Amino acid sequence: MTLSVRSLPLILIAFAGLAACEPAKTPPAPMLAVAKIDGVEISEPRLRLPPNGRDLTAGYLTLTNGSDKAQKLVGASSPKAERIELHAHLKGADGMAQMRQVQQVEIPAKGTAVLAPGGLHLMVIGIKDPLKPGDSFPIELTFEGNRTVGFAMPVVENPSQKTEGDKGHSGHQH
Repeated sequence: MTLSVRSLPLILIAFAGLAACEPAKTPPAPMLAVAKIDGVEISEPRLRLPPNGRDLTAGYLTLTNGSDKAQKLVGASSPKAERIELHAHLKGADGMAQMRQVQQVEIPAKGTAVLAPGGLHLMVIGIKDPLKPGDSFPIELTFEGNRTVGFAMPVVENPSQKTEGDKGHSGHQH
């Protein structure tokens, strides 16, 4: 097959049309920081609704360190809870994942630490008042050097908790 100089513009137009059909690649939306302290931005905070009326739950967030040195989260507290512990899911001697308290969470220089389901998280124990989705839960994080920053965590649905309408079988759970 021989291509003529006349067919070149038609081929270029066809390729341009195909490129236009490709979905646009938009960059991800930037995470908005809800609080900042010494180069560390706190974003995406959320507190799971405590399961079945219990007084403990997990909190999640993202810590982004824009500084040139590692930072350490060493604690958390809230006037609305007896205590908050730093937890991680770690493999035990039997190879099974177990939830364990950790003393600190390191945020690497120019890096990120993500506290998320199945990994590092805040274990909120002894919640003093009932919570519902949409509530704001006050929290204060403590970093190495006794530096603190406070903000509100929105309470979100707990995906592992079924609502009355989801139970089926006249309220019997199987």
